[in-house]
Amino acid sequence: MKSPNAFSALLDIYISPSKAFNGVEHAKGWSWLAFIAISLVSMASIYIFYSTVDMQFLINEQFAAASVDATIGEQKMIRQSIEQNAGIQVWISMISIVLGTAIIAAIMAVYYMLIAKLDPESEHSYGAWYGFTIWTIMPNVVLSLGTIALVLSASTDQISQTAVFNFDSINQLVVGLEPGSAFYTLLESLKLSSLWGIGLGMVGLKCWTNFSTNKALLFSALPTLVIFGIWAIIAAM
Repeated sequence: MKSPNAFSALLDIYISPSKAFNGVEHAKGWSWLAFIAISLVSMASIYIFYSTVDMQFLINEQFAAASVDATIGEQKMIRQSIEQNAGIQVWISMISIVLGTAIIAAIMAVYYMLIAKLDPESEHSYGAWYGFTIWTIMPNVVLSLGTIALVLSASTDQISQTAVFNFDSINQLVVGLEPGSAFYTLLESLKLSSLWGIGLGMVGLKCWTNFSTNKALLFSALPTLVIFGIWAIIAAM
């Protein structure tokens, strides 16, 4: 079975991802709708956060995180830089999330195209794999909606940026390391939404190739395993 249209695929990617990937495989333009959905909801979460948060509280939080190992002179420069850019942070963040999504998809599309060559019957183009990657990033829509809910339900405007944007991180949910810890940034970057994306990648690879479930899971998880494995080794040194 496959999704009959792009709007159905936007829902199916969450409840029946194989239908979404089967529909996307030979469709034209569906992935643009997914990219627009990711971009709009992500930008909305950023705008709502910056429109609500106490900027001085945010500046202090960002300064504390950025100046853990800094000298007194460096701390002064860090604070000045944060304060000078405070007024445009929202726009920088909104542009960065859109560009970041596009760039990550471009890189991952190359990876998927290369590993798909292990299946002699797979003949998808780079553009097809680019669209494929966009659909594996769709958990970000749920993540952004969660951020919006946390911001709008907060009882104060002193809202932690890390707490609302990384609420699904392993560090926030389980470990609870403080800034300055060797593994803090790594565990803040490892999120349930990322693991969800790996699962979607596995389903998609099974739909688009003849890979077994284990092989599809391995290839979907491999970039994350390599990146976080190297990161963990560096952090432990």
